[in-house]
Amino acid sequence: MQFIRKVGEGTFKQTFEVKSQDGSTLALKIFKPGFSPERTQREFNAMLRCNHPNIAKLHSVEFFDYEGQTNLTAQEEFLAGGVLPTQISAQECLAYGGQLIGAIDHLSQLRLVHRDLKPDNVMFRADGVSPVIVDFGLVRNLAETSATPTWMPQGPCTPYFASPEQLNNDKHLIDWRSDQFALGIVLSLVTLGCHPYAEPGDTSAWDAVSRVANRQNPNTTYLAQVRQTFSALGKMVSPWPVQRFRTPTDLASAWQAQKGIL
Repeated sequence: MQFIRKVGEGTFKQTFEVKSQDGSTLALKIFKPGFSPERTQREFNAMLRCNHPNIAKLHSVEFFDYEGQTNLTAQEEFLAGGVLPTQISAQECLAYGGQLIGAIDHLSQLRLVHRDLKPDNVMFRADGVSPVIVDFGLVRNLAETSATPTWMPQGPCTPYFASPEQLNNDKHLIDWRSDQFALGIVLSLVTLGCHPYAEPGDTSAWDAVSRVANRQNPNTTYLAQVRQTFSALGKMVSPWPVQRFRTPTDLASAWQAQKGIL
């Protein structure tokens, strides 16, 4: 294996671009001490079950010993197109959103909830037009017992993109519609330039997060804007799961119906 460059580092792992013996380019992730073995195993199990063009592919998981310590590594496909830009056009939103809704549908069929959709976790293949969901570190398998204690006031998430049920650790309400909410937040930010729950005069991002957690309604100006452009977004970011699209098929149909207004 040939190391090419370091491409990123998080709290629990470092990521490198490497070239394998067969000449293919891969992303090598080296986990740091302190990572959660249980959550990491759930991450790997979920990724290995997935088979969708818009979900990152996990190739292998290996352990190696170095200086008396056992280290964990994972090899995934290398996504050369970078992360989701901070600003995209309406046509790009329509195209990317449709593909990502398909990925969420695939996860739903496997009873998986990603729980951490955000711009940094949407990357592109080298073609620059194929978005791919990455980083399954917070994935929830609805067929398994939850790893999050019930007494915790907040569930695992990135708060600025999280659904109310995650922010309030309402575990019984978490399903694919939590990912639907997060995707709606992401697409609103990169296409319209605003968080649906932000208000003029906010002093920090936590103001919007607080409104989401308290299940207030999205900003009225935002709702008026999406009615004229992306009507599906307004429903995707509704505060209660029952107010969002009931099935991925319903969401996909509503998303495609928007073509006529762009």
